[in-house]
Amino acid sequence: MSRVKKFTNSLINRKNLKKTNIKISPLAFCDEKTKLDTNVYIDRFCVIHNSRISSYTYLGYGCKLNNVTIGRYCSLASDIKIGLGKHPTNLFSTSPIFYSDKNPFGIKLKRKLNFDDSSLETTIGNDVWIGANVIIMDGVNIGDGAIIGAGSIVTKDIPPYEIHVGAPAKKIKDRFSIEMKEEIINTQWWKLEAEEVMNTDIY
Repeated sequence: MSRVKKFTNSLINRKNLKKTNIKISPLAFCDEKTKLDTNVYIDRFCVIHNSRISSYTYLGYGCKLNNVTIGRYCSLASDIKIGLGKHPTNLFSTSPIFYSDKNPFGIKLKRKLNFDDSSLETTIGNDVWIGANVIIMDGVNIGDGAIIGAGSIVTKDIPPYEIHVGAPAKKIKDRFSIEMKEEIINTQWWKLEAEEVMNTDIY
């Protein structure tokens, strides 16, 4: 069974990819917990676990996502990593062999250190543009209309319609004035289908 067919069978209320305009490369992988809305594009070598991707959003090649919710009309470039997990910094060792039965060695110690390594949900708003090679840490929230420059490492929340770059990512400017940001957010235009948007005076 091909990966595409296997993926199709895992979708809830989805009978075929063409009908919903979901385009996923046969070289990409999405687990059964991942949910895709209509009009989604996933390029080759993407690996997606336990995530939700909304309509009119695309992922470039090589993206790795875990426990991520992504809004509508988002543009994700290549090799983006979101939700990579965490290690303890206050214990004598950072190795998962001492605190997790899911360590890569498959070794289960009788006595383990107390550390919760479960992933926190990361939320990406609507109409967000994320450049290539960006890393976003677990539990971060990215606001609607935000832009993250290529190569950035995001460790904190980013408010709507701000541009952040760097490692760690820092704000360089607002996309619009406060008044215009509020006006755009209040329209909630991303809830519309693409053709409907073009028939409004939003832009």
